[in-house]
Amino acid sequence: MERFYVFYTCLAVYGAAFAIGPVLALTEGSAGLPIISGGIAGVGLILASVYEMSTGSPSDFEIGDLGFWAVVLGAVGVLSVQVSTLL
Repeated sequence: MERFYVFYTCLAVYGAAFAIGPVLALTEGSAGLPIISGGIAGVGLILASVYEMSTGSPSDFEIGDLGFWAVVLGAVGVLSVQVSTLL
């Protein structure tokens, strides 16, 4: 699998994990500036990643090893924290 798709999929997963809490809070009826802005940021990250995967070119993708692995491990870490708090 190409690093291009792994990178943007991890960013979309990170955005989904970031948006889960605010979306659940909004459905329960609590609203506030941090909740709304967190939800917008998470959904925006998902949309931006999907847009980049659909319009971007894997051959033009350039990122260093440190940046790539930081995003991959960050997505795994944030997702594992989200799963552990939901259990």
